[in-house]
Amino acid sequence: MISRRTQENLMAVAFLALFVAVIWEALDFGPRARMVPLPVATFGIVLIVIQLIWQNLRSTQDLQMGMFESLTKRGREAVKEEPEARPEAAARRPEWVREAAAYGMVATIVGLILLLGPIPAVFLFTGGFFVVTRHYSFVKGLVYTLCLTAAIYLLFVVALEIQLYHGILEPLVERFLR
Repeated sequence: MISRRTQENLMAVAFLALFVAVIWEALDFGPRARMVPLPVATFGIVLIVIQLIWQNLRSTQDLQMGMFESLTKRGREAVKEEPEARPEAAARRPEWVREAAAYGMVATIVGLILLLGPIPAVFLFTGGFFVVTRHYSFVKGLVYTLCLTAAIYLLFVVALEIQLYHGILEPLVERFLR
């Protein structure tokens, strides 16, 4: 059987090979066509190299973490408890409700992008997410939403000079703005 460290190294090398292949293929693209895959793949290579160094310099005991623990932010003790011993477990939503909520979020962002375009969709979705989940106060959520929207606009419209989709409702909005 292969050790966990070896498995993780193999996966990291596979991703490294994928990013190198993307760069190799992107070099045959025109100058504007390679503006997205080259920086993304280069950034991916940097992150994979950091990941390889990080996971090989740590002890194997530090690498012993299950996916369930990582996703739920719970320790091993909480996982081993009996479900009846935790009254809050009964109050939690069932798995299918959480999955439906996740699919609903994806459908919402895709629908907003189709209707309004990516920039207004990102603003509305991110702001709505912060308000609904109450992760941040209204003002702090608005600041983060504005920063994220501005960063996306600056990256794609200003830096990469990509013509963005304006959404299905653009003619309707344009008619009312005249």
